[in-house]
This record gives sequence, structure tokens and C-alpha cells, in this order.
Amino acid sequence: MSLPTIPIDSIHPHPSNARHDLGDLTELAASIRAVGLLQPLVVTQTRAGWRVIDGHRRLAAARLAGAKSLPCIATKPGDTDRDTALMLAAAMHKQLEPIERARAFTRLRATGLSVTEIAHRTGYAPSTVSAGLLLAKLPPDAAELVDRKTMTVAQATDLARQLRDHSAGETHASTPRQPRPRWLTSTHPLADTIRRTCTHHQARQIIGGVGCGQCWEQAIRDDEISSAAGGGAQL
Repeated sequence: MSLPTIPIDSIHPHPSNARHDLGDLTELAASIRAVGLLQPLVVTQTRAGWRVIDGHRRLAAARLAGAKSLPCIATKPGDTDRDTALMLAAAMHKQLEPIERARAFTRLRATGLSVTEIAHRTGYAPSTVSAGLLLAKLPPDAAELVDRKTMTVAQATDLARQLRDHSAGETHASTPRQPRPRWLTSTHPLADTIRRTCTHHQARQIIGGVGCGQCWEQAIRDDEISSAAGGGAQL
């Protein structure tokens, strides 16, 4: 039995879609152009038409292929939080980048789900969910290093934990402390060191006007080792 089709102009992406970068759609669009969409979208009806719960990449590729209508499985309209939770839980099984996954965990948390409930719905361990919620709090320039794979997820999670603990220490300190400098800029404690050692200004993207991502990463690693031995810049 064939599924009902919906005009593509009536189908809209979910505003909370976890995937900001849908990747290269060329092959998928060519497949849709040749044989049609084999896996239907999951949608729910809204006042503006139909909202995608699962299938954002397929929708984008179908538009690229010039499709006029698409097979869809319609779910009963529910509240926004439920739809967001369903959509993000489905997105977890699509090859999300670490920061995308972390932000998706955060959006699920914002719908009122506990860490245990998020883990149950997405299939991830509670410890992974907790680490993702922490990772989502990274400053934008540090998150960019993770996206560019110049900082590992483990290093980024450890950094986010350090920032959280540092912030908590400032909150409970008995005497006021100077504001923490914005991360990865010329005010960073390691900026002068990186500026002296980074020689890649012509070949790589420079972060914070100081140095490239790899030199930032190396300096942070070296400082962590030095701090563990009793010295360092005390990040």
C-alpha cells in the first residue's frame, strides 16, 4: 500500500532541528530524481502546513531534485515540547557532529526531560548525556575548535568542566575576583606565548587574532601538563 503524499511546498523544517549542516546532498538528490524518495518523512500538521519530525536531509535533497510532493507518515499534532523531543531523539541516530549532539541534548533537557529520560529516548548512556550537556556550554570559539577537529571531544569536555568549576569557584568566593578573560582571545593568559610561537598566519585560520587552532591546542595541552606538575598559567 502506497503512503499518502504531501506537496513539498507545504512541508517545513523543524525550527529546532539539531543538524545545522546537512552535508553534501548531491547523491541523495540524484537518487530521489531517479527513483523517488524511498524512505518517507515523518511529519506533524501545524497551522502553517506540515512540520518535519524526521527527514530534514531528505526534504532538502528532494527540493534540490525538484520533487513536487513527498510520501509522508503523519503523526497526530502534539505539543511543541513533545514534537521537539521526538525530532531530536530521532536526529541522535544520524551522524551528528559532537557539538550538534551536545546542543540537541540541551534542547531535550529544555523540554523538561531528565538526563535519564534523555538517555532512554536516544539510546545513549546517562554519562554521555551529562558530558554532552556540559560540552554545550563551551564558549563559541572553543566549540569551533571541536567542529574543526583541532580539539578532541575529550579535551573539550575537560575544558568545559574546568570552566564550570572555575565559574562555581568564583560564585562562592568570599572576595571578588577579576572577570575571566574571554576564551581564546588576546586577553587569554597563553596569548603572548602563542603569538610568539605560531608561525602559521599565512596558511591557517587565526583564532582570536592570536594564533591558529593547532597552536592554541598545543599551548593548552602544554599548560595542562605544566599545571599538573605545579606550574602553568592557571587557566
